[in-house]
Amino acid sequence: MDYMDVVERAGWTGAEAALAVAIVDLGGVSLWWAAPLALVLAAAKSWVVARKKAAGA
Repeated sequence: MDYMDVVERAGWTGAEAALAVAIVDLGGVSLWWAAPLALVLAAAKSWVVARKKAAGA
């Protein structure tokens, strides 16, 4: 794993966390739900990337 890969992964993690916080804030629910939501977003992103790689895209 090279330096740029680590930077890209950190950036995506930050973006997922920020999106999760924004969603729970707009939804009017407790901020506690941002952590599980961020995990779901990360899993969904990983699933999409794996499907794209499997399809050869």
